Amino acid sequence: MFTKPYHFLVNSFLVVTNDSYKKALSLGMDHLAKLIANQADAFVAAIVLTFDPVMQAFLAAQQNLDAALGDYKGDTQSVEGLFEQMNTEKLPYWEGQLFFHYPKGSVQATQLLPQGRSPFQSGTYEQRILAIKTFGDKCALVPALVPLSVNVLAFHTQIASARALQQSDGEGQVAALRDLRETARLALCHELYGNMGQLVYHFRTDPLQVERFYDFALLRKKYDTTSTEASIKGTVFKAGTTTGVPNATITVTIEGKAPMVTQTNANGAFEMSLGELTETVYATMDVAAEGFMPYSNSGPVEPGEELDVEVELTPAP
Repeated sequence: MFTKPYHFLVNSFLVVTNDSYKKALSLGMDHLAKLIANQADAFVAAIVLTFDPVMQAFLAAQQNLDAALGDYKGDTQSVEGLFEQMNTEKLPYWEGQLFFHYPKGSVQATQLLPQGRSPFQSGTYEQRILAIKTFGDKCALVPALVPLSVNVLAFHTQIASARALQQSDGEGQVAALRDLRETARLALCHELYGNMGQLVYHFRTDPLQVERFYDFALLRKKYDTTSTEASIKGTVFKAGTTTGVPNATITVTIEGKAPMVTQTNANGAFEMSLGELTETVYATMDVAAEGFMPYSNSGPVEPGEELDVEVELTPAP
């Protein structure tokens, strides 16, 4: 017998942002602004210190991807600038947090930082960026250092995406940038969910106070309350590039309905109505194109929902 998990145990932030990075950005920035507005409360101020680096990592990952795609015209952080920030701000903070729990020279501290600052400050960019991730992953295994791990891994995502953009030849690093953006989204959603747990406990005698820290309307999937007609649109790309795949066949199947079929235009874009829905349905989208491996994905669709997707097709061997 299958049972659904209790709704409090479902991370709604992961669910509603699965098909919308814009919604993830909106949820995160709104939450950060509300935390900052209430940081006179020392409990909230401590959450800001943990959450802000995660938010900045997601923002940087999105901006760097947009820059590679040519959709972002503002300034992006340089790898050199981020290494300087690491040397002057991050490393002293990381060491301070580590040595607070495990004194410098102790067995535990030595296991986590066996070579001190050297791996972060010498070697190639790739070696130094890997050292950041290795340290963050080690800290994640120590319960007392999980908050430190969140800070370290958020910075890793930020500097890794800056490096991928720096190396980009227009398309070469787009796949890596998309992966880093997804890593940043997952981390952001985990912190949004974790923060809610902390705030619920903090305001456990008056839980409605938690509403001051989130825009709960954004946690509902996008749908048109005046219509029950659902739709899907998006773009099909060649994996790892910004090149759209023309004439790809999109087939959407909903139980009880005839399969719906359309094709991408010359730029790889497509749009399709899924018809009137009276209840949440389960839909499967299959994508096929000559010279590419087939793609398939499934998920729930609500009445009035407007899905916006990106699909990457892998060239056939």
